[in-house]
Amino acid sequence: MIYLVICLFSIIICLYYIFDCLKPKNYPPGPIWLPLLGCFPIYRWLYTKHRYNYLVFQKLSRTYGPILGLKLGKQKIVVISTHDLVKQALLKDEFNGRPDGFFFRVRSFGKRKGVVFTDGAAWSQCRRFTMRHLRTFGVGQLIMKQQLTLEAENLVNYLRQMSQRGAVQMNHVFDVAVLNSLWSMFAGHRFEYDDEKLQQVLTTVHEAFRLFNTMGGIVSQMPFLRFVMPELSGYNDLMRILKKLWRFLDEEIEVHERELSNNQPGNLIDAFLLRTDADGNENFNFDRESLLVLCLDLFMAGSKTTTDTLATTFLFLSLSPTWLKLLQSELDSVVGRSRAPTEEDLPRLPMAEAFLAEIHRYFILAPLGIPHRAMKDVILNGYNIPKDTIVLFDFHSVHYDEMHWDKPNEFLPQRFLDEEGKFRQNNASIPFGLGKRRCLGETLARSSVFLFFTYVIHYFDLKISNEYGKPDTKAYDGFTISPKPYYVKLSMRSDLKD
Repeated sequence: MIYLVICLFSIIICLYYIFDCLKPKNYPPGPIWLPLLGCFPIYRWLYTKHRYNYLVFQKLSRTYGPILGLKLGKQKIVVISTHDLVKQALLKDEFNGRPDGFFFRVRSFGKRKGVVFTDGAAWSQCRRFTMRHLRTFGVGQLIMKQQLTLEAENLVNYLRQMSQRGAVQMNHVFDVAVLNSLWSMFAGHRFEYDDEKLQQVLTTVHEAFRLFNTMGGIVSQMPFLRFVMPELSGYNDLMRILKKLWRFLDEEIEVHERELSNNQPGNLIDAFLLRTDADGNENFNFDRESLLVLCLDLFMAGSKTTTDTLATTFLFLSLSPTWLKLLQSELDSVVGRSRAPTEEDLPRLPMAEAFLAEIHRYFILAPLGIPHRAMKDVILNGYNIPKDTIVLFDFHSVHYDEMHWDKPNEFLPQRFLDEEGKFRQNNASIPFGLGKRRCLGETLARSSVFLFFTYVIHYFDLKISNEYGKPDTKAYDGFTISPKPYYVKLSMRSDLKD
């Protein structure tokens, strides 16, 4: 009898392994699948060689085609490349979902909450609420410009103080300024640059983005490993980071709960709390957990890419003094030296606008974006993509597609200028995505980058500090690509002579 049970169990295991290796009918081409692991071995081997996830997928796409079918652990993943296919897929409602797995739920207490990793009716409701109240409290309004101007002035003062002590470490120097541009509308206050508690939390945010890739890492692909090897799988790090961020944001919400005394909200958190009080527990999307996760979403996604864009821009400028002088000359001729730049100057600064447009095209800091999910079975370019498959869009391939860009591997801001030297938008560039999942913080991000960028080059000259050696231009890989530490000597520019 015991032998019969063993045989039956062995047959079941064998059948499971065989079934686990079978690809769905007409699934996009890709490497063979192994039991339990899928394509993980070849993925890891290529990653140790190329060090960036998007380069791994580009290597495989050159072999199997622009619609690449993979399975990493338990996750079915399709990677879509090239400008035309990515644009086509982004505009399909069927791809507007978000992954639903361990990694994406653990950050929201095992549920689907917030505005980044949800979809369907709950996501639509939360996004509408968030966008409406961010606009109410400043986004796209005069008050946003005033707050950004104030923050740019504070940033310049902070950099002036830092520069007096020696070379400035630039890779994280924009963290507080960028966060404040959002937090004043979201929470009704700003942080001081020397806030030690905030600095510790921001360090944790940067760590989180380096530790986990856009798919959630191995703990997402093989969640059972958190029981077997919690340290090596990254589970312990994940929970340590989440607990620290939850605690910080929970304390912020508690302050608002204590101080909210009327029905006149002054920021988005107040508005959410009043909605919670009004709805009680009837509306699951407006409970306190949902507010905490929304805070987490905006705190992390709302500042990280903008911060890294600015840090990467100034690394490039520090190594490219010709571009720095050209941009400063344009600013001096348009703005002069008697006042600071404003967003109203943008139409008269075509080279600065073209330079920033090329920065967004050339430096793809989120080359795979945020993962999507097929909400039902979809046919794309003749291939079947099953429901619940994770879909990654290779934005790097979009911005380097030779069918749409001349000399894409060269940094050429002139590509965004017409024959008369005026700025010319190129719709092939989609740094903030497309469709219903387009970045909700695009307006704030564009304004922040322009104002902080122009303020710094207006007031400072930049030079790489030899004291710390040549900067490493090979950035960290992770959920996004972020610059490594580098140091710059900042010197105040003198006023122009009459």
